[in-house]
Amino acid sequence: MVRISGFEFRHFPHEAIVDLLNYCMYADNLIFLAEDRLITDTVAKFNWDPKVPFDQFDVRSIDNARNATENQGYRDRFLASIRDRLGTDAVKGQALDLCQELFVADGARSDEEDAVLQNLRKLLE
Repeated sequence: MVRISGFEFRHFPHEAIVDLLNYCMYADNLIFLAEDRLITDTVAKFNWDPKVPFDQFDVRSIDNARNATENQGYRDRFLASIRDRLGTDAVKGQALDLCQELFVADGARSDEEDAVLQNLRKLLE
C-alpha cells in the first residue's frame, strides 16, 4: 500500500479512474443510474485486487469525491493524487474519454460538467 497526499492506494490506475469517475458523477450534484452503470461496467473490465473488495473501495472513493466537490483544498489534493496515479499520457487520455462518456450518460452534459471537464483537461493534458 502506498500513501500519496494523504490517500492510500494499492493499484494506481484502476483506483484513480474510479476516483475520477466518482468525482465526475458528483460534478452536477445529480446522480443518475446510467452514470453509476458506466462506472460499474468500467470496473468489470479491470483486474481488481480481491484483497480490497471493490464495494469497500467505492464507498471510500465516493466519500472522497463528495469531499472534493465541497472543499477546494481537498479537491486540489484529490485531483493531484488522481493525476499522479494515472501515470502515462495514454491512461490519462482514456480517463478523460471515460469522463466524457459519463457526462453524457444521462442524456445531456450540464454547465457544471462542462466546467469540470475543462479543468480536468488542463490537469491531465
